Amino acid sequence: MKAKSSFRLISRAAALKGGDNGVDILPGNSAKSPLIHFTAGLVEDMQMPPSGKGEPLTAAQIALLRAWIDQGASWPAATLSNSVAVSLSPTIGGTIVSGDKHKFRELNWREEGLDGGLADFDISQPKGPDTTLSASGHVLNNDYKLKLSLDRNDLGFIHSGWEQYRKYYDDTGGYRPTSSTPHALSLDEDLHLDIGKAWVDFGLTLPHWPRLVLGYEYDYRQGNEATLNWGAGGTGLDERNLAPTSEAIHEGTHIIKFDLDAEVAGVSIEDRFRGEFYHLNTHYTNSAARSSVTQNVKEGNQYFQGANSIVLEKQFTDWLFGSGGYFYSHLNADANFTNVTSLSSLTFAGSMPNITLERESHVGNLNGIIGPFGGLTLSGGAQGEWTSQSGLAMGNLNQFDFTRIAPNTLAIVPTILSSDYDEQSAMENVALRYTKIPFTILFAEARLEQQSIDETQNDLQPSGNFAEKTAFSSQLTDFRAGFSTSPLRWISLSAHYRRYENDSHYPNAEPPSPAGGYPGFFRYRELLTDEMETKLVVRPCNWLKTTFSYQIETTDYRDVSNVASNVAPAVVFSPGGSLLTGKYETKIYSLGLVLTPHPRIYIDGNFTYQPSKTRSAFSDLAPVGKYDGDTYSAGVNTTYVLSQTTDIWIGWTFSQGDFGANHALAAATVPVGIRYQEHSLQAGLGRKFGKNVSGRLQYAFEYYHEPTSGDANDFRAHTIFATLNFRLP
Repeated sequence: MKAKSSFRLISRAAALKGGDNGVDILPGNSAKSPLIHFTAGLVEDMQMPPSGKGEPLTAAQIALLRAWIDQGASWPAATLSNSVAVSLSPTIGGTIVSGDKHKFRELNWREEGLDGGLADFDISQPKGPDTTLSASGHVLNNDYKLKLSLDRNDLGFIHSGWEQYRKYYDDTGGYRPTSSTPHALSLDEDLHLDIGKAWVDFGLTLPHWPRLVLGYEYDYRQGNEATLNWGAGGTGLDERNLAPTSEAIHEGTHIIKFDLDAEVAGVSIEDRFRGEFYHLNTHYTNSAARSSVTQNVKEGNQYFQGANSIVLEKQFTDWLFGSGGYFYSHLNADANFTNVTSLSSLTFAGSMPNITLERESHVGNLNGIIGPFGGLTLSGGAQGEWTSQSGLAMGNLNQFDFTRIAPNTLAIVPTILSSDYDEQSAMENVALRYTKIPFTILFAEARLEQQSIDETQNDLQPSGNFAEKTAFSSQLTDFRAGFSTSPLRWISLSAHYRRYENDSHYPNAEPPSPAGGYPGFFRYRELLTDEMETKLVVRPCNWLKTTFSYQIETTDYRDVSNVASNVAPAVVFSPGGSLLTGKYETKIYSLGLVLTPHPRIYIDGNFTYQPSKTRSAFSDLAPVGKYDGDTYSAGVNTTYVLSQTTDIWIGWTFSQGDFGANHALAAATVPVGIRYQEHSLQAGLGRKFGKNVSGRLQYAFEYYHEPTSGDANDFRAHTIFATLNFRLP
């Protein structure tokens, strides 16, 4: 943030120099020093920090600042311009894993085996009284970060860096014990993505000028990740979608950035521009839900998107604050894909080598805060959005009727796909806060949103066309009200109630072609959520603090549909009408405590229990099932200070889940849910060997047990690391 009035507390010379309004510190006379007037909020529009930019100083902090000025505003001796400050934290250790190493990697984001490097390093060197050169980051196994900075006060900066980390995925699929799938299936692959970015920013921070930043950034993801869709596993009646699948990802984005921050006539101006050049190539193979069907899919897309936002803010008076903003975005994209699908001796090879997409969005908003008036504060805002999108694709796809041709392949024909999409939405929000009741705060807030979408889809083929024009509209209401009170210093109570409702309408603007075409099935959907939460905090003595909370949430899903039928032969699949399609219920019980029975001992712990139930309109049918279960989590951390140079700590976390189709038909239901138990125990010893040298020794034990994977995902892991920290000078 750019300093207001060019006043900086970076050195004694700069502090005594003052800013645009003159000298701010008068050594030996705090009563007449403007700095005290600003920090105490005695000068309108000159509060330090400005309203909304940070917490104001407390009375004790202002008193300390006054004492410093009255005693002459002394300042530590300036650091020599050629001195180098260095902090290095080398570390070495490793992990031994027995069991599913890939599951361990997914949960902990690290590999087994020997590991080490620099857990942290920070090197800085002043290049004069106003210039500093620094480097910081860490270098670990598959986890790197480097940041280089050159800062010059009242001029600008250059910040650059590179970072990369690895995200792991488990290569194990689902599990349902049968004769043909006696254990969970696995790809036997090391699935992971390397995720990183490199950037450079040039900043200009001249006095009396806007703050300007011009930058470039490259983001990328490379590797193989597990996909959410599973392939077919098992044979005959035992066949289920249990086989794991993966997808190769090659993704990169070039980003050009420009930021501007300024203040004109009391109006704060913030402008942000982003230009993105994006490219993505993916490849995956998969077994589909139907028997003996396999896919080999390659996709690629690239786009340019330019976006700019501007925000204006102004504190008009002590009781009135306003802001407004506008956002514009434009996107041009090109894509392609090929899909080779095989079914026994049948082969379907479809491709769309030319896909284009263009999208434009406009968003504007206004916001304001009024108050307090007798303890009442009112805030509100409104936002409108308009988006238009059009797409066109040309290639070869299968015929609608999947006609077989010799030699036993699925017929593919020239195809043109097109889609136009227009969206308009508006959102309003309002919040009330009342503080006049002693020791109590009352609040209420509401959010309303209206959305409408018009979409036209066309699939044009020589043998026939699919064309449909659909409309969608929704009304969203989100209301929350509650209170917090603390009638006594050792107790506080808070509670709130929330009601969320989203009503969606899907009127068909015209009959689909051909008749019965999807998605002309649903006409109306209602999602209704009720939530209530209360929290009680009790501190009966200085060394004990307890927190109790309870939350209940229910969500109903209701749909109204048309009759679903087949034209030839005439078959009615669903009679349509109103239906309670789903219901979700959950409760959360939580307990937390903090104990400090001795100045050298600190203990904090927590426990959470969450029972949940999910039901649908067809839960009594075997393929659907009823799902319910419980989730537990607990943790405790203890620190004991042995001496001024040595302390030890120990921590334990635990979680257990048992959620699934727990009923008589569960054997026929996929997925069957999940049952797992996870423990993590950590202990450490820290010691300070001298002024500039300290170290720590850490040990961790991790245990994971998942019966619903046939124990295929189980593991035990032991980890030990030793780290030293050196500081110079």
